[in-house]
Amino acid sequence: MKKISIVGPESSGKSTLGVYLSRVLECSLVLEYSREYLRNKIKYRFSDLSKIAEKQNRLYNKKINESGNFIISDTCLLDIEVWSEMKYKKVDKKILKLSMGEVYDVYFLCAPDIPWQEDILRESPEESKRKLIFELFEKKMSNRNLNYYVIDGNLTKRLKSCLDIIHKMK
Repeated sequence: MKKISIVGPESSGKSTLGVYLSRVLECSLVLEYSREYLRNKIKYRFSDLSKIAEKQNRLYNKKINESGNFIISDTCLLDIEVWSEMKYKKVDKKILKLSMGEVYDVYFLCAPDIPWQEDILRESPEESKRKLIFELFEKKMSNRNLNYYVIDGNLTKRLKSCLDIIHKMK
C-alpha cells in the first residue's frame, strides 16, 4: 500500500485535493480529525493539540489496515506540529514523537496560491502568514529528507501533478 499525505497552510486546497484523489484512486481517505474535535469549541488550548494528534494517529492506523493500493491522508502529524509551532511557539513532546514516527511514501505540499476561503476554524488569512507556514513545512520536510512535492495551480493542475507522481511510484 502506498501512503500519501497532503499538507500545507490553511485554505490551500488540501481537503478538496484529498477527496478527488481518493475518488480517482478508489482508496481510503483519512480526514482531518481537528475539524471534528474543534467543531463545537470556540477556543482551544495547547493541550488540545496532543489530543487531536493522538486521535489523528489512531484514525490513520485504523485506515492503513484496510485493503487497497493507496491511502490518502488529508493531513498528517507534521501538520499538527507546524500548527503548534506557529500558534504556540512550541510543540508537545507527544506530538513530536508521533510526527517523527509517521512515514508516508509521498507528501504533497499544497502551495497557498489559491484564494483564501473563509472558514470558522481557519486563523491565518494573511497571505504573508500562509507563505510563512508553507515555508515552515518545506523546511521541516527538507530537513527530514521526506519525499515531498510542491503542488500548485488550480485543482485540475494539482490533480494531474499528483496523479503523474503517483503513477511513477508504482
